Amino acid sequence: MVSKVKYLILITLILHFFFMIPIRAIAFSDEDKKKSLSVFPILMYDTDIGVGYGGKAKFINYLSRKESFDFILFNSSKGERWYVFTFSIPDFEIRQGKRYPISFDLRAEYDKFLKYSFYGFGVGSCKENETIFTYERKELQIKIGRGFTPHFVIEAHYVLKEVDYFNVEEGRPYTETLRGVGGGFSPYATFIIRFDTSDSQIHPRRGFRLLFQNDLASEILGNKNANYYRFTLDFRKYNRLFGQKDVLALRALVKKISGKEIPIFEMPVLGGGSEITAMRGYARNRFIDKGKFLINAEYRFPIWKKLGGNIFIDGGLIWPSWSNISLDKGVVDLGWGLRYYLKNFVVRFDMGFSEEGTGIYFDFNHIF
Repeated sequence: MVSKVKYLILITLILHFFFMIPIRAIAFSDEDKKKSLSVFPILMYDTDIGVGYGGKAKFINYLSRKESFDFILFNSSKGERWYVFTFSIPDFEIRQGKRYPISFDLRAEYDKFLKYSFYGFGVGSCKENETIFTYERKELQIKIGRGFTPHFVIEAHYVLKEVDYFNVEEGRPYTETLRGVGGGFSPYATFIIRFDTSDSQIHPRRGFRLLFQNDLASEILGNKNANYYRFTLDFRKYNRLFGQKDVLALRALVKKISGKEIPIFEMPVLGGGSEITAMRGYARNRFIDKGKFLINAEYRFPIWKKLGGNIFIDGGLIWPSWSNISLDKGVVDLGWGLRYYLKNFVVRFDMGFSEEGTGIYFDFNHIF
């Protein structure tokens, strides 16, 4: 009962902080008030999902409220079904570098993999122990935020999430582990403090971002299947080189989770081409444990008109606790990629190389 009272007091203080402190209204430029549409058809190959097809479209300011609507529809030959709808007001790029009294984001996502992989826990997990199963995730994110200064932002999220694991491969090392985990309804709350001097959310060329994120799952927040606290510290730095379009981008991230009931895929993960797991020479979900370090470096350069390229190196390490960090157990990959720059998002292709093989990834927006 005492812990529940503490949570209620914390939530009350957060709401007071958001809505009771006066702030000047957002100042929009003429460019912010223009309508725009970016559309990109998808036909690609990815190491983890096979041949994929679909499309992405983003509408800006069609309701004259500086809002955005973002759609992704995607299917693949290895059975991924990925459908995303995002509504933001103001759009995240329009509110970048501005004070604003409140922002609102709504994101609905359905993601299903017929062939999802688990390799075991810790740095000693073996690629040969891969156990395949079907993974299905349904998620609804509700976010509010305030830009207290052009660079200082606070956000609160509530995430309604349901995850299911089924059709587990028979006779593999983790068949019974995955069957025992199952899945279920697992919502959580997030509180974010961000200091951001970068010049863009879509294609930053200068400045830095420092983000401190806290995720909490507990019964009082509606979660009867998990109880954990997870924090993320994410630092990103962008520097121009050799002119206005060449960019050296650096990122250092640490993530740690603790708690009584921790679902497998809420734990820190390394491997694949997504933003928070980016080890592009290793398979998706290749390394999992209760803590991780991740370092990424990219040199981004123009090629021709909207087409750009990049070379990168990723380094990562997972660990079970602060007292059991073995720096000599880290993994490294390197690679190259292409970028196609549209007004409202970036199309990304990466090829990474490691001692375990080659990863090919296609997605949207920069890794960081």
